[in-house]
Amino acid sequence: KFSLNMAFCQSKYFVDSLSENTKRGLRQKALRGEFPSLAPVGYLNNVIKKTIVVDKRQAPIVIKALEMFATGNYRIMDIGDFLARNGITTRRTLKGKGGLPIPTDQITHQILTNPFYYGHFRYLGEIHEGVHTPIITKKLWDKIQEVVKRRSKVITKQRIPKPFLGLFRCGQCGFMIT
Repeated sequence: KFSLNMAFCQSKYFVDSLSENTKRGLRQKALRGEFPSLAPVGYLNNVIKKTIVVDKRQAPIVIKALEMFATGNYRIMDIGDFLARNGITTRRTLKGKGGLPIPTDQITHQILTNPFYYGHFRYLGEIHEGVHTPIITKKLWDKIQEVVKRRSKVITKQRIPKPFLGLFRCGQCGFMIT
């Protein structure tokens, strides 16, 4: 039992060390300006050079979608339909019929608010300047953020206090009387 326990301790130490070394390597990669994850829509991971390059087929479509949204005349659903019509869908397929349209929340978080497209990227909550090729300008990205901010206001109804709400219970059925 003692030798088995020692073997478990050694393997745990090895796994913990490997985890720390991997995290340190990813942080160093981010500090060098290299995105330590999968490339977003419009870019490709170059596995040979271990870099991220512009996807010549998808990038023009993504640029057009971003420009359309920046005008303020298109909804996020319109952008999703535009991307789907031009072949940019999810990786998941529906019964072999190709990819599904990208959900609107993913369009917002993965495309419209992603600083990667103007040359920066988020990693561990920080913005880093990337070494990849940007496909849009910072000015266009700022315009997109204004439209997103303008449209994402939460509408809240004013709560009107109701004095005796929930205080009375029906004696026969047990339901709250409101």
